Amino acid sequence: MEMRPECVPCLIGRVLFEAKEADESKSTETIKAASQILGSLFGPGACSATVATRVHEEIYRILDTDDPYKDLKRRSNEISLELYREAERFVEDADDPLQAAFLCSIVGNILDFGIGTEFDSPELLKSEFRNLLDQGLGHDDTSEVRAILEHSEEVVYLADNCGEIVFDRLALKEIDRFDARIVLVVKEKPILTDATMTDLAGLGMEKIVDEIVEAPGFAVGISVEALNGAFGKQLRKADLVVAKGMANYEALSETDIGPVAYMLRTKCSPVADSLGLSKGINAVRLLKKGGVHRG
Repeated sequence: MEMRPECVPCLIGRVLFEAKEADESKSTETIKAASQILGSLFGPGACSATVATRVHEEIYRILDTDDPYKDLKRRSNEISLELYREAERFVEDADDPLQAAFLCSIVGNILDFGIGTEFDSPELLKSEFRNLLDQGLGHDDTSEVRAILEHSEEVVYLADNCGEIVFDRLALKEIDRFDARIVLVVKEKPILTDATMTDLAGLGMEKIVDEIVEAPGFAVGISVEALNGAFGKQLRKADLVVAKGMANYEALSETDIGPVAYMLRTKCSPVADSLGLSKGINAVRLLKKGGVHRG
């Protein structure tokens, strides 16, 4: 996705948040470094995910940490595990369990820190979880996704945030009712609150999916290098890619990979506008190669 001017203050805000989490004394240094990188890279045609990756790479170096969100990630998983049984009942009682499981997974996507949303604390999810479920899906391509799943041999599921990954169990269990082989993808290296192999401990994902792999490298979303290598080939041969969260959309939206079912909360106007959706909704958005809506 092409980076828009609104992305700049959002990215700076996240950098400041990271500095406060890891070493507040370096706040000025990190803001200066991020501003310099943005001044160099931001412009027409710049990919928002690629620019963000370069910024965070330098900020992590300055902060001398490989995971400034470590505590938030742990708390996010803990809170989500407390809510899991409620979410499970919601799916069990639903007329359309696949749709309900997708919704639960997307509600978990609200957990995103440092970007100016009201959910800068994992604990807020506890009080708002039911309200978020009651909002339903503001855009719903579940029926189109189901039609693809019925004829799929392999589905690749790109995970996103911790906390959210707990509810992904429900979506993965429903996808597992189809005959497709499921490949779950987490991050090789910690970046933002994205789930890694370490963050899957105790979740039992290996009992649901056929394979768990790591998206190579340090990247917001998926890196261009990974898309040009063996990992990219794996995505291209899948019958369906399920991509959780905005960063995966930002990274994949202008590639030849597809069909992709984007499952996310539209937390910012640039992503919402790019998807042709309203801001602040839960969405299942199915796109073909080249970003043309399927259906």
